[in-house]
Amino acid sequence: MKIYRLLFFLNFALLFTGCNGQNRNTKSEKDIYAIGNVIKHFTKEPHYGATIYTSNCSFEILINDIPIIKYKDNSGGGLAGSYFPLNWDITKAGKQKITVRLSPGFNQTTKSMYPTLMKNSGVKIEIVKTYIVNKSWGDEEEVKNYTTPQNIIQGKEVATFDGKDYFEDSFDFNSDVPYHINNLDNAEVLNPKDKDKLQALEKEVVAKYNEIRDLYLKGTKDDLADAFYNTEKRFSQQLYQSSAEIKYRWDNDYQFRTDANLDFFDLKPIEKYKMTFYANGKIVCLEKINNEKSALWGGFKRKDKDVGTTTYIQLYLYRPKNSNKLEVY
Repeated sequence: MKIYRLLFFLNFALLFTGCNGQNRNTKSEKDIYAIGNVIKHFTKEPHYGATIYTSNCSFEILINDIPIIKYKDNSGGGLAGSYFPLNWDITKAGKQKITVRLSPGFNQTTKSMYPTLMKNSGVKIEIVKTYIVNKSWGDEEEVKNYTTPQNIIQGKEVATFDGKDYFEDSFDFNSDVPYHINNLDNAEVLNPKDKDKLQALEKEVVAKYNEIRDLYLKGTKDDLADAFYNTEKRFSQQLYQSSAEIKYRWDNDYQFRTDANLDFFDLKPIEKYKMTFYANGKIVCLEKINNEKSALWGGFKRKDKDVGTTTYIQLYLYRPKNSNKLEVY
């Protein structure tokens, strides 16, 4: 009697576990390709972008406290009208905040960084809006034009930072995107002030980075799809992508070790990093100390190329409220 009772409970436990496994809403590549069937399309689908010009400085530009670009000047160069899309960091209509942070640039004479910002250091940002009409980009409409503060010196407008080694400013513009992405609306603020809690969070973040790294190195493309499904769904909605565009992005932007066109793929161990918070503390990531790029990085080589390519895999994490797990944003 005891044996039959034990077998009953074992079978019940296995059945319960099996049901849990079946109920877990895991995703696969097939689900990635089907995202086009679930995102919404609208009569007007505006795309926002920033055209950026810089001079004699290192800089960081963020939208809604998420980086658009981080640039460490190691050559004395800059941007001369480079365009950066903004929709993928715009989650809803209304006010959007652009933050500009400047630090010293590179001295080509001494081959080292200037100690301070210079008179000609500065950034110009043009926020533009456009629509895709008949599968072609329409005319751009200027939404906002910003230039770091200028003073008149000897009859010319130049930036002056009075020997400062850092400058920060911000400005707003309004968007009329028709979608609303609420992931971060329902996310916890993660950056604790308590040292022990901060260390516990760091351990959790590193574990998640290693989990994703292991998917690339040991898992399947379906495993990767399960981890990044919500990211791809969000991104596709923000860019109003078609099914063909979604498939192309997944097949080409996500390099994977089993891809037939690759000779080589590897990711480095998660080390020499710093933990950084964005989105007003709701997003956390690990960045390499030396260049502030993602700590999830490595390289691959295509069969038709003579040299390999370094890749940095952006991995932003957030925690939904009432959850004990970090998720990929």
